Amino acid sequence: RRITATSLEIQLKLKNRHGVQRTLTLEEQFLSSIDSTDFKDICQGNIEFFKHYLQANFNYSAFCNRTARAKNPLQQFDDLTSYMALYGLAHYQRMRTIIDYVQVMPHFKITQPIEACVVDYGCGQGIASLAFIDHLIESKLQIKCLKLVLIEPSAHALKRAVYWIEKKAKAAEINIEVIALACTFDELEPDYLASNIKQYPCFHLFNNILDMYSAGIFSLSKLTQLIKMQPNENFIFAVSPDFSSGNRGFDALHELTRPNTIYLNTTGTIEVEEYRYTSQKTSMRKAPVRVYAAKL
Repeated sequence: RRITATSLEIQLKLKNRHGVQRTLTLEEQFLSSIDSTDFKDICQGNIEFFKHYLQANFNYSAFCNRTARAKNPLQQFDDLTSYMALYGLAHYQRMRTIIDYVQVMPHFKITQPIEACVVDYGCGQGIASLAFIDHLIESKLQIKCLKLVLIEPSAHALKRAVYWIEKKAKAAEINIEVIALACTFDELEPDYLASNIKQYPCFHLFNNILDMYSAGIFSLSKLTQLIKMQPNENFIFAVSPDFSSGNRGFDALHELTRPNTIYLNTTGTIEVEEYRYTSQKTSMRKAPVRVYAAKL
């Protein structure tokens, strides 16, 4: 029998602060069961759940149709878990490739604690943010204060992103303040960053998002105007698989922002790791990517 968030509750009793017992939902039990200190472990936990409980009834065509190839906000437990199992590692590795190549903190010294803001647009389950945080940690950069603004219309996906990120911050003993905005890009207020970033440099992350521009899902012109209104140093990092609809979004982003400095604006091929549900194995493959990195 297919196990879904609506058909099963884990029979584990907890007491809340008022002493009342309650049963953990599948979502809560699922999150707490995964070692979330390492992104690969997060993906592996999703893969194992997918293999044991979802794969037997998984229909890729139905998944693509239901989610518009993941352009629609992912609201269901099954879809969120399937997406992370099938695509999480590859999307993380694409973002790490561009961040590691550019070295996002070139003007920070190793001995200077970092104060910065990161904005993750269409964050989903927080893949780009986790890639950014891991880059800082592995670069041995001390983090004094990292303001992390997550923008995502799916409250369910946003909840997972906040959970993974806060677990990472606790394990790494770093100071991260998460601001979660459950809305579309077009619903952002003009001052959506004003109270959060002070005078910090701001890093705007677009991970597998710009293909939605050509589908007319949001106004990139409006969004870039909001970004350019911010008085701080603004950096943009964008990456996605290399395909025509996504490339139109990259070209529009470049024209609309007209950055002062361009670090990367190209296509290429990188090695990514993916779980192949047809073979039930994780393997490496060469994947075409489009990347863009600039300072406004």
